[in-house]
Amino acid sequence: MSLLPSASVLQKTLYSALPDFASIAWVEQVGSTNVNLMQDVRSTQSVMGRPALLGAHTQTSGRGRAGRRWQNPPGSTLMFSCAYDVFVPPARLPMLAPVVGIVACEQLRKIAGPAVQDRLLMKWPNDILYDQAKLSGLLVESARPLQRESQHHHVVIVGMGMNLSSAVELTQHLGRKVADWTSVLSDMNDDSGNSEDIALLVARIARAWRDAFAQYEQQGFTAFMERHAQVDALREQQVNVIQDERIVLSGAARGVNQDGCLLVESAGQQHPITIGDISIRPEGQG
Repeated sequence: MSLLPSASVLQKTLYSALPDFASIAWVEQVGSTNVNLMQDVRSTQSVMGRPALLGAHTQTSGRGRAGRRWQNPPGSTLMFSCAYDVFVPPARLPMLAPVVGIVACEQLRKIAGPAVQDRLLMKWPNDILYDQAKLSGLLVESARPLQRESQHHHVVIVGMGMNLSSAVELTQHLGRKVADWTSVLSDMNDDSGNSEDIALLVARIARAWRDAFAQYEQQGFTAFMERHAQVDALREQQVNVIQDERIVLSGAARGVNQDGCLLVESAGQQHPITIGDISIRPEGQG
């Protein structure tokens, strides 16, 4: 049984839950929710207000970070994107990647409750893990709107894909451990209705991103450093930094700095990492 209600039910619930969002739509199928929102930002015919939310039961061209294809068997994946007006200098846009991951992880932990919340963590820059297996991926993109209020006016589009079920099949297909929300719910031992409706889960995260961007505009990434420490999946782990399929650095993860960069300590020196894939080194690997 799918955790996803029908597209029409999702849209109706989100309308009620997000009264301050200017545009909300949930459709059966789309190429990519991020691409559709980006196209609207760049269109001279745009009539969509912001914040905007677009979700879909199926994406035919869904994308993850670094252009990867997002696997989405029908009915087994939660997929949606939100667009927000954000006012920061261009140099501060990359730091939003960990911000959205921190915030989404926090909301999932609140829903999961004390029994399992510590098993939900964020792997820099923004993968969400459950028991060290990937549960959700996030994609952050930005564009300059055609009508800008200032030189620091950007539209930030955040896409989220979360496995709802089929973790066993995906693990076998991808050759790496994958988690799903069904497993989280079954581990919660919840008798109080805490395993809330998927539409309300989406609304919580969409609101939290909006609030986080407003805080980020005022306070920068410094406001999120301690919050990152609470959900850091890499904390004190031995990791490899991989770029172009090559290991370019190995060392111990030491959290993040005030620019949102991952700090990897090697040979007594801390290196700020801005790009690259991070893998946890197997025990015993020198």
